[in-house]
Amino acid sequence: MPQSSPDRSLRVVVAAVVEHDDGRIFLARRLPDAHLGGLWEFPGGAVEDGETPEEALARELVEELGVRISVAGPITFAFHRDEQRDVLLLFYAARIVQGEPRGLQGQEVRWFARAELAALATPPADAALVRRFSSNQA
Repeated sequence: MPQSSPDRSLRVVVAAVVEHDDGRIFLARRLPDAHLGGLWEFPGGAVEDGETPEEALARELVEELGVRISVAGPITFAFHRDEQRDVLLLFYAARIVQGEPRGLQGQEVRWFARAELAALATPPADAALVRRFSSNQA
């Protein structure tokens, strides 16, 4: 694995694994012109200075989906390295406590049955967790 140079930044990103009462999993599709455009992912975003990961996750889901959530706790993490930075992605279990999710930034959003997950194109950092849910191991 290549060594990190001193000027590389570490970006901490959080993502919500939201499971419906009937077992379906909520995903959002990245906008076509975005990095990794068109791929399905767990919704979330970057942790800003002064925020805890849980606060960032709650803020991001209000901004992107118009919902308030309750964060149950961490599930797993993933590390990804791209050309500009290192990314630490923290996945949290969450429940929607207010609102119905909708793509406020123009993104497609949808609840998926676990059996549908394996066929989806996802970012590399999300892939292992999507596989875990699709095989009912989560």
